[in-house]
Amino acid sequence: MAKRKVGKPPINDPEDVQAIQAKIDAYFDGLGEYGFPTFCGLALALGYTSRQSLWENSTKDIMISLPIKIALLKVEETYERGLRGPAPTGCIFALKNRGWTDKQEIEHSGSVTIIDDIR
Repeated sequence: MAKRKVGKPPINDPEDVQAIQAKIDAYFDGLGEYGFPTFCGLALALGYTSRQSLWENSTKDIMISLPIKIALLKVEETYERGLRGPAPTGCIFALKNRGWTDKQEIEHSGSVTIIDDIR
C-alpha cells in the first residue's frame, strides 16, 4: 500500500515552471506602464497567502524556485531604482528588509606588534 501524503497540496505545482512563469508574467503585465510591483503583490498573484511562502518557495530545491527568484529580483530592482527619486525612504526600508545595509563594514587583518623600547 502506497503512503499517502498528509497535509494540504501545494498551491503551485513545484515542477510546473510554465504555469508559475505565466502567473509571474501576468502579474508584471497587469501593472501597466506606471505600476509599482511589490513583494506582497507578487505573493498574492502566485496564490500565496504570505510573503513567507513566497520566500520559502524561492529557496527550496524545486523547479519553480528559479522563476520566483528572478521575479523577486525584478521587484527588488524597482526599489533600487526608487533610490534615485525625490523620496527614497520607502525604498530604503524595503531594501533593508531584503538584506541591504547602509553602513560600511571594514575588516582589518594582520597583527600589531608593540615594541616596548622606551628608555
